[in-house]
Amino acid sequence: MATDPNAPLRDEQHQDVRLYLLLLAVTMILLVVGILVYVTYQHPALIGPLGVGLAAAAVLVTCLGLALTRR
Repeated sequence: MATDPNAPLRDEQHQDVRLYLLLLAVTMILLVVGILVYVTYQHPALIGPLGVGLAAAAVLVTCLGLALTRR
């Protein structure tokens, strides 16, 4: 018996997709922050510009959190 690929998602499936997206977002954020810490350690002159980038990233993470918790 085959399942219909066009069938709407159930509530459990919506929660699973949201969880996977959250895990992906957290993984990417940790990767980017790790890279920025390494670059700052290797090139101390970039601390100022990277601070601005981290502030922008904080705003994006906040927006992502609001988007994921919105119903």
